[in-house]
Amino acid sequence: MRRWGDDGEVVSAHALGMAIALDERKDVRVPGADARRPARNPDRARVRVPKGVRVGVLTTHVLASVGWFGVAVTVALVGAIGQARGEIAFYEVIDATLALSIPLGLASAATGVALSLTSRWGFVKHWWVVLKELGTVAVIATDVLIVAPTMQRAVDAGRPGEMPGAVYAHCVVLALATALSVVKPKARTPLGARPA
Repeated sequence: MRRWGDDGEVVSAHALGMAIALDERKDVRVPGADARRPARNPDRARVRVPKGVRVGVLTTHVLASVGWFGVAVTVALVGAIGQARGEIAFYEVIDATLALSIPLGLASAATGVALSLTSRWGFVKHWWVVLKELGTVAVIATDVLIVAPTMQRAVDAGRPGEMPGAVYAHCVVLALATALSVVKPKARTPLGARPA
């Protein structure tokens, strides 16, 4: 959209908006401009942090999440090979690998919460954020309550046991969480619904 300036030149809408904003600061009215402040954007983050801090938290979140997914795929692959070969060494590798999985999951969860509270997406405003956090809690819980004890029992017994299905489900859940982060569906929760 273009408008004519005071001296007859063509001014873009963006430049006109900048001029209006500058003139409002000087309390000078531009003919045809609305001097009222725009309404607060309800999608804006409630907690403001410096850009450097946000970038640092985002980088940590991506590294922890990618690392966690890599550990999950490794555990699933090593578990499948170990079960097929019936060798306990593979279960020992999985048991040791869980020492990485749980801290990476906790780091991913903590940085995810921090990012959601400092972004327009919010912690409970959009379904994709809620689903990611629920999936994160489920994977951490099953690592602690199902996978780790099963691997420990197999190592203690000196023979491989049945591989828990959670080992393979973790890969699916973490892949879906990644897809949700990329797509960012706009569907809002009842808590995030915009006022009518």
